Amino acid sequence: MPKKLLLTAAFACLLINNSNAKSFDVPIGIEWIRQINSMPIGQSSISYNSMSLNAQAGDTLNILGGTRTPMRVDNLRGDSLNPIIICNKNSQVIITKPVGGYFGLSFNACRYIKVSGKNNASLPYGILITKLPSGSALSINNFSSNFEVEGVEVSRVFSSGIVAKTDPNCANVLAYTSFVMYDLKFHHNYIHHVGNEGFYIGNTSYNDGVGSRLSCTTPPFVGFILPHKIIGVSVYENIVDSTGWDGIQVAASENLAVYDNYISYDSYADVMNQQSGILIGQPSQGNVYRNIIVNGKGSGIQCFGIGNKIYNNVIVNPGNSTLVRGTFNSSGVLINSTFSYGIYINDKVCKDINVPKLPYLVANNTVVVNKIYRVGAPYNTWAPQGINANALNHINGSYIANNLVTVDSNLANVISNPINGIYASNSVPNYSTAFSPSFISCNSRSTLANNYYSNEIQAVQFANISANNYSLLSTSGAVNTGIGSAVTNNPVLNKDILNITRPQGSMPDFGAYELQTVINNAGFSGITVVPNPISLSLNSVGAFTVVLNDTAVLLNLNVKLVGGYQAGFSQLLSVQTDQIVNGKRVLTIAVGQLPYQPGVYSIQVLDSVILKAFANLLLIP
Repeated sequence: MPKKLLLTAAFACLLINNSNAKSFDVPIGIEWIRQINSMPIGQSSISYNSMSLNAQAGDTLNILGGTRTPMRVDNLRGDSLNPIIICNKNSQVIITKPVGGYFGLSFNACRYIKVSGKNNASLPYGILITKLPSGSALSINNFSSNFEVEGVEVSRVFSSGIVAKTDPNCANVLAYTSFVMYDLKFHHNYIHHVGNEGFYIGNTSYNDGVGSRLSCTTPPFVGFILPHKIIGVSVYENIVDSTGWDGIQVAASENLAVYDNYISYDSYADVMNQQSGILIGQPSQGNVYRNIIVNGKGSGIQCFGIGNKIYNNVIVNPGNSTLVRGTFNSSGVLINSTFSYGIYINDKVCKDINVPKLPYLVANNTVVVNKIYRVGAPYNTWAPQGINANALNHINGSYIANNLVTVDSNLANVISNPINGIYASNSVPNYSTAFSPSFISCNSRSTLANNYYSNEIQAVQFANISANNYSLLSTSGAVNTGIGSAVTNNPVLNKDILNITRPQGSMPDFGAYELQTVINNAGFSGITVVPNPISLSLNSVGAFTVVLNDTAVLLNLNVKLVGGYQAGFSQLLSVQTDQIVNGKRVLTIAVGQLPYQPGVYSIQVLDSVILKAFANLLLIP
C-alpha cells in the first residue's frame, strides 16, 4: 500500500502559522497541564506536578524526553489554522505507570490540537505509551474536538490504544445532545498488544436509533440519548497488531475514511461481538479502502453503517476464532457455531426511519481464506466465508463486483461437501452454483455482478503467497477479466491498492491489485517495493524486490535504507540481482539485511549520491 515520505512530518513541531507563537517545555514530573486564561498570555507556572499556562493558537508544548508518568491536559484551544502542537522534544517520550496506571495521555475539553511524535526524523514513534494496567493509552474526551495524532506508539495497555469520544452522563446531559465532534485525523501510529480495541472512535450505543438510556436526578432527566455525531474522521497509515478486540472501530461518523492501514492478529481475546479487523458502527458513512488485514480472529471488515464504499482491501486468513466454531454436545451435534467472513455488511441501522437508505459499494477486494471449519445445523456448511451482504434488509441497489474471493476447501480433509456456490436467500437473477465453489452471500436487494471465485488458493496464481504478496501473475485467470463498467461508473476504483491506474489491460483485474503492464516513460517517478509491508523475524530469510519505473542505466547503483528508530539511521543494502523484467528494472535484496526494528523506513535508489527514486517500506513484527 502506498506510503508517504516521512521527511515532511519530521518537523511537525515547527509547522506553525502564528509568528507570535510561544514554546513551552514540559519537564518530567508534570502530570497535569491546565489552560488558565487569567494568566498573562505566553506565561506558565509549575507547582509540584501541575503546570498552568496561557497558551494561544499556534503555540507548542515540547514534552521533554525520558520516562514519565501519565499526563492529563485540560482546556487547551488552538484554532483551525493554528493548532496547539504537543510533541516530543527531540528524544523519545515514554509514558508509563506499571502500577495503578489508569490512563496514559488524556485530553479534556481541548480543541484544535495536534499530538505529534515526529519531532525527530529518526524516530517514527517519538511518543510511547506503555505498561498501563487499567484504562486506555490516549483519550480525547469531555467535549474535545478537532484533533490530529501522529507518531505515537502504544503497547501493553489494559484497554484501548487511542479513544476519541464523549459519553453521555448525568453531569453533561444538558450539553451532550447539541455536541458535535469534528475533524479527527489519526495517522502513522503503531498500536500493538492492547487489551481491547486498537482505535475506539465514537460512541457505539446508537442501537438502531434508540440510543442508550440515562436516568438522572440532578439535573432531572430520564430518557434515551443518541451518541454525539463526528463529522470528518481519517484513520490512515497506521500499524495495528495484536488487539484483544477490534483493530479499528469507528462509529457515529460522517465523512469517514479508513485507509492504508496494516492490521494483524486482531481480536486475540476471542470475545464474541468484539471480533473484527475494522468495524464501522452505526450510522457511519464513508470509505474503507487499501487496508491489509491478516490473521485475525474476527471478520476482516464489518460495517453497520449506510452508503459505505469498501474497496481495494486485502483480507487474508480472517475468522480464526475458536469461540465461533462452537462445541459438540453429548449427542455429537455441533452447537453454538456461527459464520465469520472476510467482509460483512448489515443495514439494521435503517430501522431508524431518520437514516437514509444509501447503497453500498463492495468492489475489487481480495479475500483469501486458507482454512475452514464446520458450521453446524441448520447451516451445514463452512466458514470463514468471503463476503456477506445478505443482511441488507432495508437498502436497495448495493453493488458487489470485481472481488476476488478464494476459500480453500481442502477437499482431501473435509467430511462432507465443502462450500458450494454463491448462496442467495432470495431470487437473484442469473444465480448459479456452477461457476465456483467459493462463497458470496446476498439477496435480491443488491446487484451481484461478476466476481472471481476459487476454492484452490494456488490456482489463483498469486505472485508469492509465502511472502504475503497477493498481487497477480500475468497468467492468472483474474487478470483482464473483470467488469469495466464497475470502474467507469465508480471513479474510486480508478486506482488499485498500490495506486496503479485501473485498468491496465482491456478490462480491470479482479481483486485489489491491478497487474501493471504499461511502462512508465516519465523517468524515475517512483519505485514499488514488493512485498510491502515485510514481516520481520529474528531469522528472516528470503528476499524482497524493488521495482523501478524506468530502465535507464545507473552508473553507480546504490540502494539505501533510512529512517526507523535509531537517530540518523542509514544503511546500504546489497543487491542480489539486477535485471530487466517486462520492461522494468527489478532489484532483488535479501530480507536478512533489514534491521530487526519495526516501523516505517524509506528505501532510496541512488546513482552514486544522487537520489533517483524512493518509496516507504513498512517493517512489521
